[in-house]
Amino acid sequence: SAKMLAETLKMYEELGDKWLKGEKTDDKTLHTTLQFYNVIVLASLFCKSFSMVAYFTCKAVQLSLHRGLCERTPLTLLQFTSIVTKDDNAVLCYRIAKNAMSLRERFDVEAQIPELYYNFYGRIAWRFEPFQAGIEHLRQGFEAGLSSGHADMGLYCLLHTIKFVLFSSPSLKSTLKEIDCYLHLLKTYK
Repeated sequence: SAKMLAETLKMYEELGDKWLKGEKTDDKTLHTTLQFYNVIVLASLFCKSFSMVAYFTCKAVQLSLHRGLCERTPLTLLQFTSIVTKDDNAVLCYRIAKNAMSLRERFDVEAQIPELYYNFYGRIAWRFEPFQAGIEHLRQGFEAGLSSGHADMGLYCLLHTIKFVLFSSPSLKSTLKEIDCYLHLLKTYK
């Protein structure tokens, strides 16, 4: 799987910015396949099968690189960068992730906000951006998850929110109060 990750990263670097500026595709098969791969990747994370996560993430990115951009491409790229990021390539992966987030303006990804924010702010951007920026976006991801019926993704955003608040908040008392508020919301929307 490390070889496949490296190959996919190289493919992205070769196509890079030119590919990102390309036309959107109306290929419904691409959209459906990427959506399927995105779900498999999430399920594989629960099974703790890194080789499956790597395989399906790479397949999704490669497919999008060959077939074009669609509304599932931003999430696909974020899932990829969240597993391939290492200390030696973190800057490149952050650039790819930022590019993926910039695609939000071209596509209707409102329903994917919890997943996008979880992957970007919770798994990648924390290396480069202040915790406060991540906290605010992860809270938005939590709220979007609850309001759209995706409480599971909202919960993942919330877990990262709490983690970042614990790292950056000077007041444990206010942090505990905030956590209690979130627990109340989760009981309400379960």
